Amino acid sequence: MKLHSSIGMAALTIAALQSAPAYPAVMGSLVFTEPTATVAANEIIDVWVTLTLEESSDPLSYDRSSPPFYGWQEADFPTDANGAPFASYERAVLYTTRTCSDTFTLNCGDAGSQYSFSVPTANAWFTFDGTMNPGDRADFLLYQLIPDADGAEPGIYELHTAGLGLSVQGWDGSGNSIVEELFGFRTTCMDASCTFSREVAPIPIPAAMWLFGSALLGLVGFSRHREGVG
Repeated sequence: MKLHSSIGMAALTIAALQSAPAYPAVMGSLVFTEPTATVAANEIIDVWVTLTLEESSDPLSYDRSSPPFYGWQEADFPTDANGAPFASYERAVLYTTRTCSDTFTLNCGDAGSQYSFSVPTANAWFTFDGTMNPGDRADFLLYQLIPDADGAEPGIYELHTAGLGLSVQGWDGSGNSIVEELFGFRTTCMDASCTFSREVAPIPIPAAMWLFGSALLGLVGFSRHREGVG
């Protein structure tokens, strides 16, 4: 995680869909840190996002040394999940999310996908530990895109929506497991203004191969020339 103290963002940074006020009201926006770039066919792609808390937001805290609620109190939690009342709470859980409408993978990994998604273990949302205050900004490595063993085909690939948040898991009166979001942020958009896009460049042919090909053409020409003599 890279933590920043200012709220300023580039003009091209488009605010994401903000979650409804939660418990407490953690409010802000989530955007792709580097929306566009060109990559090599065999390059692992890092998907960084930037989370910015509004000046009017409550602080966002997560204390990894205090499971199962990690610094949150039961009084902070919602009383129900989709209308089902919580009888007890089990734990607070960090989560990430993405849609399957991207073109890096086909329907989240069908045959023919050029990439597979991987959840990183460093600088990730799942390793967050500390407090973000109102106006703070932090960068998180949300996912890594691993190219096919033979390298991705040249072209432009896009990811429209990714997100992160915190939820609480517990039980209803019948012993059923239920879960409700405490807060969540998405890079929600379906156009180029807030799309994560990577152009995969064709694999260049090494100079030695060009020289080898030129030499072969020269030999063919020389052979044809000799056949025409005499």
